[in-house]
Amino acid sequence: MTFDEIVDAARAKTGGLPDPDISSWQEGLEMLLYDHAKQNLLTEWGKQSMTNRYVMALASRMQVDEFMRRNPHVVDAPIERPVFILGLVRTGTTLTSHLMGADPANRSLLRWEAYNVVPPAAPGALKTDPRCVAERKVDEEVLKHNPKGAAMHFEPADGPTECVNMLAQDFRSMMFTAMTSVPTYADWVLFCDQSTSYAHRKRVFQILQTTNKGRWVLKMPSDSVFIPWIFKTFPDARVIWTHRDPFAACASSFSMRSHSRPIFQKDVDLPYMRCKWPVQLGLHCRRPMELARERGDAMYNLYYDDLVADPLAALKKVYAWLDWDWSADAEQGMQGWLAENPQGRFGKHSYSLAEWGMTRRDLEPYFADYLKVHPVATSREA
Repeated sequence: MTFDEIVDAARAKTGGLPDPDISSWQEGLEMLLYDHAKQNLLTEWGKQSMTNRYVMALASRMQVDEFMRRNPHVVDAPIERPVFILGLVRTGTTLTSHLMGADPANRSLLRWEAYNVVPPAAPGALKTDPRCVAERKVDEEVLKHNPKGAAMHFEPADGPTECVNMLAQDFRSMMFTAMTSVPTYADWVLFCDQSTSYAHRKRVFQILQTTNKGRWVLKMPSDSVFIPWIFKTFPDARVIWTHRDPFAACASSFSMRSHSRPIFQKDVDLPYMRCKWPVQLGLHCRRPMELARERGDAMYNLYYDDLVADPLAALKKVYAWLDWDWSADAEQGMQGWLAENPQGRFGKHSYSLAEWGMTRRDLEPYFADYLKVHPVATSREA
């Protein structure tokens, strides 16, 4: 797995499209490859899988840039008042995005679209596009062969997904830090300039809305870490910030993230997890809290306990804050989604900090200031 091999494969995959218009993607990719070589933890399947993922990310970036070269007018299309759902991992961002995605007036980034931006789906064909149909067949295999993973987290092909893949197409996504041990990259991505990745993300939305419009409602927990770039790129954005006991959220996050690591690596590398992930998760709380001092009027606090206790009541308050009408279609769509997706639909996800040799006290320094403002910690051991 070399830089040149990945670039050549991406060119071949796109039928010979030129490299992306700007070189911002190179730094992150080079760092990932450096870490893989130095850590020497990838299995043979892991090398193949990560290579394919990097090729797909770069090829998708090339296709987006080519679309914009051929359709330069699209870059002027506004992304009006987009809504971003963010927060510490495992705090209800997925539930919130699926509920809001069930409102036909809203427009989510669907999972199948993440690496199939170009061409955008035909009008009205978001869930019947052949690429979506093919991904639903992949879903069937996932549910059949990885039920434990589905119990932790499952995103159907035709449902809302995180925007991590958009940032991955600029190789500035935290997704890569969870899948494998990449310590240099993991530090760098927390502090690097995200202007190019968010500009690319905006172009993706501009392309997708050329054929299927709607109010953009987008989800990515790690937007919490990069939240300044939201408002730099989308000045009229609105943010829904989800809150939950951070100790329970961390236990759940460690469990979910670690589940796939043995697929890619020779071992899960617990020292890496203990070193890198608490810092990341702490910044998921720290950075929104800091920005709330300046843009608090554009941020809504949504508490997990309220959301789980009465999802529709919680969402009605969100809609009122957004000054959106609570329509019969919205309520019907959300009720239907809840009926089809009861908690634990794919099995129970059990987790604890003790499983990873950690305690609440180990994590308290990362969340002490956050809990003074949002006292959501419970007395229950995570």
